Amino acid sequence: MLRPRSLLRFPFSALAIALLAGCFQGRSFAQELQPESPRHSDSHPTGTFNGAETKISSLPVPSGMTAYDPFFSEGWAYWERDYLVHIEPRSPRVDLYDKDKVRASIKVVIPGYSDFTETDATVTRDGHLLVSGCSRADVGGKIHCFIGTASPDGHVSPIVDTGRFAPVGISTCDGENVWAMGWLRAPPYFDRESEKPYNVLRLYRLGDGKMIESELPRSSFPRRSRPAPAGRSPELTMQCRGTTLGIYEGASDEWIEYDAATSKLTRWKLLGQIQSHHFAQYDSAGKLLHFPVHATFITGVAMLDSGEVYASFVHQARDGSAPVSTGLFRLQKSGGQAAWLPVDGALGSAAKEGTFDELCGTDGKNLVYSRFGEHHWFFSSPPQ
Repeated sequence: MLRPRSLLRFPFSALAIALLAGCFQGRSFAQELQPESPRHSDSHPTGTFNGAETKISSLPVPSGMTAYDPFFSEGWAYWERDYLVHIEPRSPRVDLYDKDKVRASIKVVIPGYSDFTETDATVTRDGHLLVSGCSRADVGGKIHCFIGTASPDGHVSPIVDTGRFAPVGISTCDGENVWAMGWLRAPPYFDRESEKPYNVLRLYRLGDGKMIESELPRSSFPRRSRPAPAGRSPELTMQCRGTTLGIYEGASDEWIEYDAATSKLTRWKLLGQIQSHHFAQYDSAGKLLHFPVHATFITGVAMLDSGEVYASFVHQARDGSAPVSTGLFRLQKSGGQAAWLPVDGALGSAAKEGTFDELCGTDGKNLVYSRFGEHHWFFSSPPQ
């Protein structure tokens, strides 16, 4: 499958490519993602978290797979609820597939705005398509950002004008209210981030377009790394399960949950993790960190209906000094901290056909993932 890329055409979407400095030589792939990971003689991945040893059982054999090869030359794709969602932001178009074939191909249309780019799309529990993006008016050239429901013919209605707030990721728990993660654009050209205080997470009501909730102050994220990089990416993953919104935010290396039933926001910092990112990183003095020779990147995140969270990672050396390796991990939360613990049987080399490749999403009950050398996406229940 095509890995996510930033394809926004406006100047504000340019993404700096500089990565966290460091070298992972001498440590195993599993150890890179754990605060402490002593060696063990058995074959099961183990780790310690808050002093307790944890062992994650193996990923079950697949119970199903797609009947087609989910490879796309443009845009990005992921599995959400009952559909594979393929987004082509420049077209702009969204294709919906079930396990067997394409079910809908929707060309998004907003009258009076022929020049616009989608930033994200998601599917409600009853199968409706929600989209977000930013558009330039045909008359006057003013840029508007939006969230709305796309009908089968592509027209977006109802549509919420989010003003200077540019939504980058969206998700919905009930189909009537939409969570958006994004950034505030600054005048006069709206191509840079505002320096005024604002919240990066907002809840909009589709019925009347009103913002009814906002959380996560911009000041709680690294100053030089904008939250929510442009274009759907594992660096920003938003998924609603029941009344709970789960967010992985790469800019701050944390897992965040907001429970709408109790209005409770909880943040878990991923301490001790050595992970690189596809955006600029700086040290405490403001100096740009160098591109690392050995780097570990997150490639997918999924939250199940049970609330369990899984992620996939790839470890690679840009000088070719080490083989590419991949792995599936489960999030272990405790207090205000969290750690990724490896799943048995899902750590291996990219050189071996059939090896776990990356996590592509979830239908709520199963993990959806790809394997090296095999042209399908596979469905497996989570490890027990």
